[in-house]
Amino acid sequence: MSDVFPPDDAFLSAPSEDRQVAQLRVPPHSIEAESSVLGGLLLDNSAWDRVGDLLQNSDYYRFEHQLVHGAIAKLINANKPADVITVFEQLESEGQADKIGGLGYLNQLAQYVPSAANIRRYAEIVRERSILRKLIKVSDDIATRAFNPKGSKVAEILDEAEQKVFNIGEEGTRMKQGFQSMDTLVVDLLDRVNEMADNPNDVTGVPTGFVDLDRMTSGLQAGDMVVLAARPSMGKAQPLDARVRTLTGWKTMGELEIGMALASVDGRPSIVTGIFPQGRKAVWRVTLSDGRSAECCDEHLWRVNCRHWEAPRVLATAEIRQLLTRQRYQDRLWIEPHDGQFGHQEALPVDPWVLGALLGDGNLTGTGTVRFATASTEILATLEARVGAGMEITHADRYDYRIVREDRGHPTGIKGSQPNPLRTALDSLRLSGLASDEKFIPRLYLEAGREARLDLLRGLLDTDGWVERWGSVRFSTASRQLAEDMAELVRSLGGWCSINEKQPHCRNLAGMRIAGLPAYVCNIAHPQPRSLFLLSDKLARLPETRQRRKLLTVQSIMPSREADCQCIAVSHPDRLYITDGDVVTHNTAFAVNIAEHVALNEGLPVAIFSMEMGAAQLAVRIVGSIGRINQGHLRTGKLTDDEWPRLTEAIERLRTVSLHIDETPGLKPSELRANARRLARQCGKLGLIVVDYLQLMSGSSSDNDNRATELGEISRGLKMLAKELQCPVIALSQLNRSVEQRADKRPMMSDLRESGAIEQDADIIMFIYRDEYYTKEACKEPGVAEIIIAKQRNGPTGTVKLAFMNMLTRFESLASYSDDF
Repeated sequence: MSDVFPPDDAFLSAPSEDRQVAQLRVPPHSIEAESSVLGGLLLDNSAWDRVGDLLQNSDYYRFEHQLVHGAIAKLINANKPADVITVFEQLESEGQADKIGGLGYLNQLAQYVPSAANIRRYAEIVRERSILRKLIKVSDDIATRAFNPKGSKVAEILDEAEQKVFNIGEEGTRMKQGFQSMDTLVVDLLDRVNEMADNPNDVTGVPTGFVDLDRMTSGLQAGDMVVLAARPSMGKAQPLDARVRTLTGWKTMGELEIGMALASVDGRPSIVTGIFPQGRKAVWRVTLSDGRSAECCDEHLWRVNCRHWEAPRVLATAEIRQLLTRQRYQDRLWIEPHDGQFGHQEALPVDPWVLGALLGDGNLTGTGTVRFATASTEILATLEARVGAGMEITHADRYDYRIVREDRGHPTGIKGSQPNPLRTALDSLRLSGLASDEKFIPRLYLEAGREARLDLLRGLLDTDGWVERWGSVRFSTASRQLAEDMAELVRSLGGWCSINEKQPHCRNLAGMRIAGLPAYVCNIAHPQPRSLFLLSDKLARLPETRQRRKLLTVQSIMPSREADCQCIAVSHPDRLYITDGDVVTHNTAFAVNIAEHVALNEGLPVAIFSMEMGAAQLAVRIVGSIGRINQGHLRTGKLTDDEWPRLTEAIERLRTVSLHIDETPGLKPSELRANARRLARQCGKLGLIVVDYLQLMSGSSSDNDNRATELGEISRGLKMLAKELQCPVIALSQLNRSVEQRADKRPMMSDLRESGAIEQDADIIMFIYRDEYYTKEACKEPGVAEIIIAKQRNGPTGTVKLAFMNMLTRFESLASYSDDF
């Protein structure tokens, strides 16, 4: 406080009333400067040309000064003289003359300064004080909003605060702007022409690193929004009939929609954020060690473990196939299961453990009462406790029991016989009347929450399961369907389950050995085996801890068929989702190559907002591209002798560049702008911003029904960001499915998904087309990619051909490609 109110002698000796006034926090202002500006204008109207671009009415602190400035402005702009008398008459006609103190005050202003010679400097002082007052007001608004958020998100409040402060900064630059004389402009032009004469590429913006593209666009211009669209991912696909586990059940790949909630591998939220049709592709079947399998294309990704590796690796199907040809990796590559934290929470008609027990040792063929066989008093006690209110267990014969109503179907006060509610529930599940070889688990239970599924499994294993002396868990049934359902149940809980078929035999009354019904034995392993039973004698046979982990290893990858495929993007942080057999599987290089060039060769800061690919994966791609290292080798660590030094060199180069990656999923335009502004303050003026990609961003509106409107808001937000930071923004975009229906697969602007707003806001729209992807061996120009410039606001449209090195995920100019390779 001593800095604000210094305890000097003058202050201490002043009267108490003066000290109180001195302590008031009066907003910054200069009455002298304001009076000098207005006095100078009243003396010399020509001085208006020196301050008219700098001051507005609101820049004055005193209200009467605002009125006087407004009257002077109206008179001068109307080509009328503005002196004491005319200004007074103008104010009097508006009914404002008394508010300024009348003619006497105007006369005092006119006599305040001897001349208008220094009026520009007086105006600058007034303007500076105005900016300080606005800064104080904004600070007060920000504090008030922070104390009373009124339900707003912190990110929104922060973005509003940054925008308000930035707007004041923009107003402050008004003092530095104005007309530039032609003599200085032509000198600058001459220097620029000489510079471009020495530059054969005619690049006036940020170079992309591609000679032909720079020649057509003159580089990426400050303030431009460039939309780059292509077939996303070019792979990573599954057939349309492949199943994907949603939060409440299975859906085929073709039934998925953006925003649909998916079953998570670890309980964290996960939704579909993108759907990318891939056309007809060759499909492979990946079979795992317990017999489950899933189909996918050769480019599809998996997160794979191996005991030789320190951490899991994300590999394409083709890369896994290559590893399986080596004995070192056979039966040693495995996929981690999920933890089963998904499923609906609907009420179930029968207690899950009771249903499991009935499927195990119950007799479902009768009507009315429900029969059950067991020799275990513990199972009887559990059954009686969980069968439900109003029900009881009665002994029938030896080990046979019946589950009946306590009132035997004749409740007091109700005429006639009432049905057994347990039998009614079994009827609704279509389980009544089934023989032992026809039993199955209703879908309602297979898709229930984890605890319900675990209770169902316990009921099955407590009654019809057993534990081998070495600790393995088995379950046997005469029903193939029940065995397959049992395998799905175990796998949905993160377990391992294989099925073996056996042919039992018995002797008839004549003593002849005959074949019985086939038996299907489920071999079960689980990370927590003691959680699978309630029966104490079976729990006693299980080891306290897991003796040996049963891994879900990759057994084979075989050609399956050709089918229409698509890939999806998911919001889960690990990019994982669950497909057929409860298999956990994984879910845009041109823009990244441009970003590499701007950061490395131009030395400018670059920001990449990657909402599809994680920062670590993107770093692998960038290192491989810069070092010209095979991406497959880089993922597996199996670099050739000449790739190792290139890896070291690439890492050393990247350690000194200003290239920043933000992998936050589902960013809103306000959040993206705030992050970009923050980076610009830290690193200076940004050279390039890359957004991967538009359709993965979220709008600020809570109405998600109109995606086109939401995307329009996102597109406008990116264009505003480009103008605000005076930096080119490359926004990647999806294509809709119409491109797949045409004979010529080259994209057009109408193929942009929700294209209206994108077409309007974009300064440049480019498409990537690779004929080799569609025509395979029939391609006339293998290794060539076409960059189609469909729109350029300030330049020509056309096509630029580049070399695409698939193994390096790198684009290059055709000339440099032929020189190096």
